[in-house]
Amino acid sequence: MERAFYRLAFRAETDPRARAIVVKFVNAVFRAIVLEKRRGGRRLFDLARKSAVRFGRWRAPVLKDQLGLDVNSVADMGRLQDWEDRVFAVTGYWTERTRTRATKCETECPFAEAAKGAPEICSDIVHALETATFRELNPRYRLVPLERLLSKGDGHCEFTHVIDEEVS
Repeated sequence: MERAFYRLAFRAETDPRARAIVVKFVNAVFRAIVLEKRRGGRRLFDLARKSAVRFGRWRAPVLKDQLGLDVNSVADMGRLQDWEDRVFAVTGYWTERTRTRATKCETECPFAEAAKGAPEICSDIVHALETATFRELNPRYRLVPLERLLSKGDGHCEFTHVIDEEVS
């Protein structure tokens, strides 16, 4: 099932019908996680996090080749987040882009409303997806904890990507 979702996500960049299916599916998962949380559970949350990490690791080399990413420049690797935003119908803009640090503010997200009942979907699951993807490309990568989130009522989500300097 995961592989089918992966293929659908790759089609969603250019296929509006595939994008609509991906958005509906992810929203349904987020709503189910919120409902389960209200009942005191977290099985779906844990499963979604594990799936996000697997998807991140799987897609990293594919997107590196497809996008021709320079994995030593977080500014260039940011094009992966731009691809992802096209796939998932998220809009935003970059406020900072250097080789070692890049920050993107996402102002519209079709999942923010569904995640409001459990913003940790964003701070943990989305964070895990991004970290798994980018760290697969460069082990010195880290994503600053996601604190500004639409799902928490903030005006935007803020993603700050960093490549730490090599330690000699």
